[in-house]
Amino acid sequence: LINQIEQGKVDLQTTIKQLKNRTLDLAIHGKLVSQDPNDEPASKLLKRINPKAKITSDNEHYENLPNGWCYASIKEVFKINPRNKADDSSKAGFISMTNISDGYFNTFRYETRQWYEVKTGFTHFADGDIAVAKISPCLENRKSIILKDLPNGIGAGTTELYIFRSQCIDAKYGLFFFKSDYFINQCINSFNGVVGQQRVSKNIIENIIIAIPPINEQKRIVYTVCKIFAQLDTIMESL
Repeated sequence: LINQIEQGKVDLQTTIKQLKNRTLDLAIHGKLVSQDPNDEPASKLLKRINPKAKITSDNEHYENLPNGWCYASIKEVFKINPRNKADDSSKAGFISMTNISDGYFNTFRYETRQWYEVKTGFTHFADGDIAVAKISPCLENRKSIILKDLPNGIGAGTTELYIFRSQCIDAKYGLFFFKSDYFINQCINSFNGVVGQQRVSKNIIENIIIAIPPINEQKRIVYTVCKIFAQLDTIMESL
């Protein structure tokens, strides 16, 4: 009987993970919340921020693009690996890979360091940036977070991270995209390096296509995903 109960818990945990995957899949394909015709189209916002952005409404990875959405490559939407400028004596947060949560959580720990200690030889980031692991199995395990509450709003950490900063993507919506099977599977299929040291290269990452909702719809998607995840987490905690 005990074994049956334990197996039931494992099966339920697997089901919850599948439900979270499905929720993110619906979210990034415009099938989780309804569209509002009064929302400003995503293409207009992106063009204001990046007039040179190459925007399209047709891509083999998506079908039936919702009204107001547009396609663009990650490099058109995000600044990748931006650098910080700070006084050497400034305090900053230092983050190793072991201090980043995996799964669908958005938590991390940092150590306080002086900027001169970490400004060279590490990846830079700042409050509001999205950090995504580039190396296997951390990437598949969804070691990705939104940086926040760093000392002086800045930090540095493991070089096994890509950092993404955008003015037209809500950070939480962006995080959900980077945690989606759609994104992760494209990275896995493009890994290079020896077993145990496989990574996805920047030139692969920057050319992955992202479907962009209007900014107001992004916020509605974030609210809905968070609500669903909270309900699923409550079920997990009751096991």
